This record gives sequence, structure tokens and C-alpha cells, in this order.
Amino acid sequence: MDFKKPEFVLVLFVTFIIASYVELTFGGFGSSGYLALIFFIISLILLARLLNLKGDRPQIRLKASKKSILLGSVIIIADILYNLKTGSDIQTLDTMLIFLGASLISISLKNDYASSLGQFGVYFSSIFLLLFLIVYAIPSRLGSNIYDYYGYYAITIPALFILQSLFGFSLHMDSLITFHAYGVEDIYYKVDLGCFGFYSMILIISTVLAYRLTSSSKNPSSLVKITVILVIASFLANLLRILGLVSIGYYYGLDTMLIFHTFLGWVLFAALVLPMAYFYLK
Repeated sequence: MDFKKPEFVLVLFVTFIIASYVELTFGGFGSSGYLALIFFIISLILLARLLNLKGDRPQIRLKASKKSILLGSVIIIADILYNLKTGSDIQTLDTMLIFLGASLISISLKNDYASSLGQFGVYFSSIFLLLFLIVYAIPSRLGSNIYDYYGYYAITIPALFILQSLFGFSLHMDSLITFHAYGVEDIYYKVDLGCFGFYSMILIISTVLAYRLTSSSKNPSSLVKITVILVIASFLANLLRILGLVSIGYYYGLDTMLIFHTFLGWVLFAALVLPMAYFYLK
């Protein structure tokens, strides 16, 4: 694979940023915080390469000023103080708000490398926050669970149908997002937004749009195809994740299933998207 291809580096960046986000937000077996940090550092290295490939220099410049440094600092401090005051853990909005604040500070630094990363980060985090508000926060505040219906019909029902019809699993659906599996032990499952692939898809769309805004790419149709590949891989990875976790829990119990709970999703995503991108780009 040619690592000079911007599209492939973009795919690698998405893979590592999803892995970092999943490990940080949902936790996992072992020192997932350190693993998330490693993945995030790798994604930044890939992003720096992506934004500095020949003929792909950033073209839309955000105005650097002391105001952006002040705004970025206020965003970070306010979010941290809020979580300390409420005793809350760092959640989805927190990670992106902190990233937005850090990016606003970076664009004002007198360093092309930091400024380029900051410019991308501002677009990336802003688009993510906007999509998250539209898809989840606002509907949730209005008492709507429309996103649960997507997960129910697109992920949960197909997964349970496969497990029951092809493998004879004893399963019982309790609600749109919960079900029981009666294997070696009775396990209660709750399928949330992370299992639906919402976060992964929002990350994918945010990344591609931010890249399009900050690059001089002359081939937007290529980015559309890459986006389709990434979204398909995300959907299949989440479907396979449900199949895998329920199967592991069914045969080996809850404790064993929890070992695989977090990292199985992004591992499957990488296993699917990298070969797909290879055959498309070679």
C-alpha cells in the first residue's frame, strides 16, 4: 500500500481516532486510558502527514488571534470545572469540547505544524458537536428516541435473527434496546448508541468534511467513495460486534464477554476497512 496516497492515510487516521475515542469514552479491559492516548498520538501523526502531503496543503485558514487562544482556554477550563463540580466523568461532549479548545489554541501558535492540526481540529470537533446535537442531544432533550429505532431495525433485529435462526440461541427481546440471552448464564444486554455505530459514523463524516475543508483536494468524488467504504465498514463492524459479544457471552459467560466488550468493535472496523480501502486504492 502506498502511504503517499492521502485517501489511505485518511482511512488510517479514521481507524485510529475511532479506536482512541472508543477506548477513552467506553473504557475496556486493562489500561484503556493509556491505550486511548497511544492511539490518539498515532492519529495526530497520521493527521500531520495527511495535511502535509504534496499538493494537499491546507487551503482554508482560520484567523489566528489572541481571541482564539482565550476562547479555547475558556472552553477547556469551563468543561473541566463543570465536571469537577458535578462529579461527572468525561463523556462524549466533553472530549470534543476539550479537543475544540485545544485546537483553537493551536491555530494561533507560530508553528505551521501546530496551526495546521489546530485548523483541522476546529472543523472536525465543531462538525462532530453539531451532528451529535442534531442526532442525539436535541431529540433526547425533546423526549424522542428515534435513534433507538435505527439501532433496533438496523443492528439488533438482524443480529438476533442470525443468532436465533442459524445458531439456535435462546434470546428474548425486552425493549428496543434491551434483551436477554440464556446461555451458560442469563445475561442482560443493553444496546446503546455506541453499539449502533452512531459515534463511529459521526466521527467518519466529521473527519471527511473537515479534511475537505482544510485540503486542496481536486477529487471530491474520491472522498465520497472513501466515506461510503468507511460507513459500510462501520455498520458491518457493529453488527459483527453484537454477534461476537452475544456468542462469547452465550458460551463462556459474562466475565469473558466483558474482556472483549470495548476493543472488539474497533478491531473489527480495522479488519474490515483496511482491506476494503486497499482494494479500492491500489
